[in-house]
Amino acid sequence: MPRALVIDDEASVCKALELILKKEGYEVHSALTGAEGMAALYENDFDIVYTDLKLPDTNGLDLISHIRQQAHAPQIIVVTGYASIETAVEAIKRGAYDYLTKPISPDKVRITTSRAMEKKNLTDRLNRLQQEVEHFYGSEGLIGESRAMHEVFKIIHYASRSDSSVMITGSSGTGKEQAARAIHYGSRRKDNEFVAVNCGAVAKDLIESELFGYVKGAFTGAVRNKTGFLEAASGGTLFLDEIAETSPDFQVKLLRVLQQGEFNKVGDSAVTRVDIRVIAATNKELKKAMAEGAFRQDLFYRLNVIAIHMPPLSERPEDIPILAIHFLKKLLIKHPDKVLLVKGFSEDALEALTAYSYPGNVRELENAVDYALVFAEGDRITSAHLPSTIKGVRPPASMGVRPPASMGARLFDATAKPPPASLGAGPPKTLREAKYEFERDFIAAVMADCGGNVSNAARMLDIHRPNLQQKLRELDIDSKRFVKETDAGDRIPDGKT
Repeated sequence: MPRALVIDDEASVCKALELILKKEGYEVHSALTGAEGMAALYENDFDIVYTDLKLPDTNGLDLISHIRQQAHAPQIIVVTGYASIETAVEAIKRGAYDYLTKPISPDKVRITTSRAMEKKNLTDRLNRLQQEVEHFYGSEGLIGESRAMHEVFKIIHYASRSDSSVMITGSSGTGKEQAARAIHYGSRRKDNEFVAVNCGAVAKDLIESELFGYVKGAFTGAVRNKTGFLEAASGGTLFLDEIAETSPDFQVKLLRVLQQGEFNKVGDSAVTRVDIRVIAATNKELKKAMAEGAFRQDLFYRLNVIAIHMPPLSERPEDIPILAIHFLKKLLIKHPDKVLLVKGFSEDALEALTAYSYPGNVRELENAVDYALVFAEGDRITSAHLPSTIKGVRPPASMGVRPPASMGARLFDATAKPPPASLGAGPPKTLREAKYEFERDFIAAVMADCGGNVSNAARMLDIHRPNLQQKLRELDIDSKRFVKETDAGDRIPDGKT
């Protein structure tokens, strides 16, 4: 339920706004002074604040400035009986959303509140998207062409279409959180919060209050009401990383949330209901933990409806060159002095990277590329630039360490385009025919590389998808013929072509 705060020294104005806003579905708190208002803001999170400009203990304009400095600042609507152009302009400059004059019109309040709430929702969503973009460039693990990763992609695709709980297993650095985010942003919950909690990073005696939240006075130090991770994720997805680090007592309470969708905040007898999807992850062997009594069996079966195992990088060496070139492109942003210098990897560097076992998985590979960029001097990263733990490793002669054929020369050069297909033995008769045959063979080769996926091919060709669709029609290329029969049943739909 959205929350509103009314700050006005006239009790009649507070009462009138309370009645209007409660009818609109708001939980409303009132304060007669600026100090009371700030105390309420300190103890609770609000979406909308109505404030007078003339308060007995402070200036309303100064109050606006204080409110706007909060981490999750609400939208502010000024209400005053002393209207002037100067004060209106100053209030907006300081961060107020709108300006209303007394006497208050109920319709004006409803319209202004609705618009202010729309702005807050858009602002919150933009902030979430910005955080997601920042996180995306943190530690990617969902890149690859190996059979193991294709299986992961398939399960993620189907998991996104359901609302069932998911258990993701795999060693550290394999991309468990990235998989959870992919499920969330492919699901019907994508417009709501994705809340990630590392259970291993929260002290066991604090995990309950952090997850469930608490009310003021629940324990020493609880000086304000706190919204927990469960309530913050309502409507969206709660990701519990390292779930095996929690205690059996806490697991019982979490089981209630999964079974009934409700819980009690610490120190509160009232029941709070939530609509969440839970995705859990661990790098431990849960069957062993259950046998030892460290993890509840009933919770495991409640969470393990859909199981995803993230393979270690050592089990998919064919993905290492793909990931290496991906990280190179990304990390060049951190090394502006190398942007125009380093173009890719030498063959011996790729062989050394592919031969290494990566106990730290994808994160260790990214760190290795970052390290190599620091020491790279020519236009290629060579094995000499790699960390000593990697450059001393050499693959056995029988090990296939060359990049996958579908990647071709692109793995060696971060700026290279896909190689053109052969034009054939016989020369075309005219320039128009030569151009037609070249485009047809070139695009057909890229479509084959992408397994008939038009979106991926468009990204590889660096053109817009509709333009590629038009080219396919002009060149009489049927994208469906490039889908392998063995993969056709499992392939994620690309959309209409």
